[in-house]
Amino acid sequence: MSTTPDLIETAQCLCLASRRAARAITRAFDQELRAHGLRATQFTLLATLSLKGEQTISGLAEFIVADRTTMTRNVALAEEKGLVSVRRHDGDARVRLVVITPEGRERLTAALASWGEVQAGLTAAIGSDAADRLRHLAGGGMARRPTRPGTSRPVGKR
Repeated sequence: MSTTPDLIETAQCLCLASRRAARAITRAFDQELRAHGLRATQFTLLATLSLKGEQTISGLAEFIVADRTTMTRNVALAEEKGLVSVRRHDGDARVRLVVITPEGRERLTAALASWGEVQAGLTAAIGSDAADRLRHLAGGGMARRPTRPGTSRPVGKR
């Protein structure tokens, strides 16, 4: 078993920690939204469509920061449940437009209070400042590559 200092640092890997945190956060939302027949991904899809109106699959994928193929699958699952409808764009048959259905809007409205409880609970658990920093990072707030403490050398460079 190797115990070199660089390898030991991987136990504190931010990538691993963020993935674990993302899974824990998603599980918390999924658990609460299950009572409304939704998963966190479906709630986010419905909320996005409600806020932005009719969207292309590519536009949804870009806004939610998901692969287009993942978004296509999520839209198909939501369409099977009657939460969204999909139609071809009038000007370009290759483009599919997604819109929230009345059933999707009802489900979103019913789930909003549950979502709010999880959101408030998680924000309290990690603190408002940490929640704001998380949103900042998620919004691309890390434009520069992080540097090693006490140097101007980027992390990962020797």
